[in-house]
Amino acid sequence: MRISTGHKGIRVLFGAVACGAAFGAMALFGGGDAHASTTCGAVDNARTEHARGESHCIANAGPGSRASAEDTSGSGIATAVATTGGSATSKNLQPGSQALSSGIYGGNAYSITTGPKAESVAMARHDGTSIAIGGWGGQAYAGPGGTYCAGGFGAAYDSTTGAFCVKSGSIDIH
Repeated sequence: MRISTGHKGIRVLFGAVACGAAFGAMALFGGGDAHASTTCGAVDNARTEHARGESHCIANAGPGSRASAEDTSGSGIATAVATTGGSATSKNLQPGSQALSSGIYGGNAYSITTGPKAESVAMARHDGTSIAIGGWGGQAYAGPGGTYCAGGFGAAYDSTTGAFCVKSGSIDIH
């Protein structure tokens, strides 16, 4: 099933609702397992990197920026990079997954993986917000090129382009 709409206001509202529902599902069903977290945080021209076994995180923040990355799976990657007043948050909850985020020029990026073998990439810019959630072998991208969702589950929203998508099995909403 594929749903498209030409009205930008409805698209933005639906994108926000779809991503909110994905966050709600993540909170309801939980994520990660009993592994200790590998956590990195950086603000205002700092960089942090930690590795614990197969778990890895990197947070890199330029002047006036904030970056936060956390892998709770014990075998995944979370990377967050922010510069020029941006904010980036990446959280990997499942094994073999990777969450990547980048916030520039005041943009706020949120990248989360909720399922094993997932990939999520969020790239926010110019005071916009980008959200990417990859789960159950899915991929999600939100950024300058719009959004992309594929695999088992993916949800993405980018406020700068007004694009959103949700992919879950045979459901494919844009």
